[in-house]
Amino acid sequence: MMRRIIATGALLLTLGGCATSPMRVYEARPVPANDMYAIKSQGTNDPGRLTVLRDDGLFGAACDAVFYIDGQRAAKIGPGHKASFVLPAGEVNLGTGLAESGLCTGVAIKTVAANIKPGKEVIYRINWDTQGFSLGPYVEEGR
Repeated sequence: MMRRIIATGALLLTLGGCATSPMRVYEARPVPANDMYAIKSQGTNDPGRLTVLRDDGLFGAACDAVFYIDGQRAAKIGPGHKASFVLPAGEVNLGTGLAESGLCTGVAIKTVAANIKPGKEVIYRINWDTQGFSLGPYVEEGR
């Protein structure tokens, strides 16, 4: 009986630490330069800005996310970090998946379509929970 209580308590502690903490974009730290990859974008007339941030927290903290723009690796993003890109206006496909290292393998890349607008910033966020990870438009959480 005591083992069951201890096991249940350990499980509850583990699940309680599984959610990430939503961040405001200005709180996120820039991705280190060595984790940014060169991406090729065609044309720079009327560019827009794309920023992607990853929520902070313990769940998934041992795993980095790789962020993709139109199928090209753009950045490796750890918890609490953000990366920004200047891109030509128009439709782009964004994706994220786990960096293939250590225990961080085997999860498919999830993608979404985004529209880059001239002279505007578009912000997306990567978050993690017990159901896995997701990539979606940034919505500032009320605090």
